[in-house]
Amino acid sequence: MTYKAIIDNSIMQKGLPATAGSKMLANFIAPFDATVVTRLEAAGVQIIGRCDVGEFGVDGSFSKRLSQYVGTNCVRPFADSNADIALCNDYTGAVSLAAAEQGLYYIHPTYGSVSRYGLIPAVSSIDQIGVLCKNPEVGFEVLKIISEYDNKDGVMTEDAKHHSGKWKVESGKLGDFQSKYSEIFPQIMQILCCAELANNISRYDGIKFGYRAEGYNGLRELYTKSRTESFGENVKLAAVIGAMVLSQENYTRYYDKAMRLRRLIRDSLELDPTVVGTNCVRPPLLTLSRLCGLPSLTTPNGVYIANAGREDLLCNTK
Repeated sequence: MTYKAIIDNSIMQKGLPATAGSKMLANFIAPFDATVVTRLEAAGVQIIGRCDVGEFGVDGSFSKRLSQYVGTNCVRPFADSNADIALCNDYTGAVSLAAAEQGLYYIHPTYGSVSRYGLIPAVSSIDQIGVLCKNPEVGFEVLKIISEYDNKDGVMTEDAKHHSGKWKVESGKLGDFQSKYSEIFPQIMQILCCAELANNISRYDGIKFGYRAEGYNGLRELYTKSRTESFGENVKLAAVIGAMVLSQENYTRYYDKAMRLRRLIRDSLELDPTVVGTNCVRPPLLTLSRLCGLPSLTTPNGVYIANAGREDLLCNTK
């Protein structure tokens, strides 16, 4: 395959910086290739560059206009490049919205269908490498390459083998999206994202690797100064909210309740017709696909979503 690709810098390529957009990881060099990188190269896809991301992908999580963060993700560099696809982790939906504004497409695959081995984790229950593309046919071809089963990612199942390379495009009926829970999608998303991001970045303490502050007095001050100096405002805000919702006095009230509501939303879904969508790009449908691990296709004309493992149906909604 002669396609050209760029990779966002939260995805590891051996011997190259993998910073996830953070000063904390400014000097971190990837010790191995991510599974998606290995599979692209094995298929003959040429990786021609890397692009920046907002710090740990959190930019936009506290804004009503996610697409204003087009400058902090790989959409604009990709649009200006001669690459055919870019691989990104778009857990907030900011990349998808910015892509639509630029006349591009974003394919968000079923959760657990693409290996995240070698992806710097942000929000583990939502993280999923997707495909940014200029031509959706090419995007779906590349998705087939990277969506094979990988036992290095614990959330993948053997079922991934059945979704890979064997898609038979069927006619999916298109209907409008409606949900009585739409109004609480943002709150659930923010609680879960902040909690999991706070947990994932707790490993960055200035001791084992990453940025280390100077002029500290004692271990506690080393932790505090290193994290204060290296994390941006949005990451700090997410960490504070995450610590609050995971605290003993708030865990049941916020985090546990958000988890239960996500399960309720997932169980209440009846995607009949099989493909649902909107004729405009708007966050609720993007948020639903992330919360429930469903595949979605964002286009300049709208957003479409299908049942888990049915990316084949989205091929007809370009």
